[in-house]
Amino acid sequence: MCVETTEGTSRTMANERTSSSSSLSEGGTPTVTVGMGSEDAGKKTRNASATAWTKELEPHTIAKTFERRYVTIEGVEYDVTDFKHPGGSVIYYMLSNTGADATEAFKEFHYRSKKARKALAALPHKPVDAATREPIEDEAMLKDFAQWRKELEREGFFKPSPAHVAYRFAELAAMFALGTALMHARWHVASVIVYSCFFGARCGWVQHEGGHNSLTGNIWWDKRIQAFAAGFGLASSGDMWNNMHNKHHATPQKVRHDMDLDTTPAVAFFNSAVEENRPRGFSKLWLRLQAWTFVPVTSGMVLFFWMFVLHPRNALRRKSFEEAAWMFSAHVIRTAVIKAVTGYSWLASYGLFAATMWASGCYLFAHFSTSHTHLDVVPSDKHLSWVRYAVDHTIDINPNNSVVNWLMGYLNCQVIHHLFPDMPQFRQPEVSRRFVPFAKKWNLNYKVLTYYGAWKATFGNLNDVGKHYYVHGSQRVKSKSA
Repeated sequence: MCVETTEGTSRTMANERTSSSSSLSEGGTPTVTVGMGSEDAGKKTRNASATAWTKELEPHTIAKTFERRYVTIEGVEYDVTDFKHPGGSVIYYMLSNTGADATEAFKEFHYRSKKARKALAALPHKPVDAATREPIEDEAMLKDFAQWRKELEREGFFKPSPAHVAYRFAELAAMFALGTALMHARWHVASVIVYSCFFGARCGWVQHEGGHNSLTGNIWWDKRIQAFAAGFGLASSGDMWNNMHNKHHATPQKVRHDMDLDTTPAVAFFNSAVEENRPRGFSKLWLRLQAWTFVPVTSGMVLFFWMFVLHPRNALRRKSFEEAAWMFSAHVIRTAVIKAVTGYSWLASYGLFAATMWASGCYLFAHFSTSHTHLDVVPSDKHLSWVRYAVDHTIDINPNNSVVNWLMGYLNCQVIHHLFPDMPQFRQPEVSRRFVPFAKKWNLNYKVLTYYGAWKATFGNLNDVGKHYYVHGSQRVKSKSA
């Protein structure tokens, strides 16, 4: 591990998983802050060799090569060959055929779902032969982790709070009212900021939590809340979000698995993104400028693509009329509100609505990127344990700072959120403090950055990767199966 230190800040530049002790802040939280050193010092070099992109390396394509497909959960092997997984192809990420163990992934993703447990029990299954089974990576640590999780459960950390849910809704209503009042006063810029950053983006945080069933703890109600928050707040589909986001959660920073990395040609987050993502053209100049364009241009474009193409198409294909209605209402009702308080034309009012949505995308995607995109990637053929994925490939950002918690909707606690995606997120700052002894016990490199440090790491990485492609171009080699 190489740590470059600048004015009390440091950036972790590990090229492979290593163990390291971290310094402790005054509050007892391990602190790894971020700074940029010289161009070569501590620089990440990920998969530097030329790469031939092939369909055969895609998880769903690999799955098709097996006559029977299995997942292993708690020492039992389940045949999922003929099972239509409600969560989509993410099930292929954890096939025991490829050497993966799905125990923690299943338990964390389906913690509140009795239906999932019943479906699992109904599958053909058999105990794994203890004499022939491969050793599980970090097996002793995972057993300790399971015990620690039970302690957190007993202490109520997984229990939702009706009062907190009421607060979140009151906050959304207040922000929408404030944005509308500012629009009525013709303070257009201030109104767009409030509508986007403090209504739209906070709808994003709420829909995200609803998608994880950690808001009310009732799956049906959480999905209704998600449909509203994603649809009316962001003109997007919660169901589509879940399908994409769970792939990130299952294997953060894993090439060809984490959807948050498959972003070329719009943006490249690692030095072989163009080569290892699906084949697409790219512009050397565009990538060279990506540190400057990612927030104000690319992030807004992504949300517009979601709003007008990807998410409506998904809702229509799945016949999700609830989500389609909420998405349609965002365009119509929110535009009508702006028109009513300003007296502007429909076209001008829709233009202001569109501006708020663009800014929402900038705020949301930029903040999401700070929690992992600047960290090292996992090769597509490598499996890590659940804890290693979370600790080595995400970070926490100032969990002791209530302002940062509010600005990021508690998603600054990404390590804890990845360990416990079904935990109500307002409880995670306290759990991040409790995680420190566990991390020290198992010599885990638990990384906590400052808010400023996370931004600096993100933009520094964008700049470094952009410079790499501007200087070297793509190293893709031709492949017959590409």
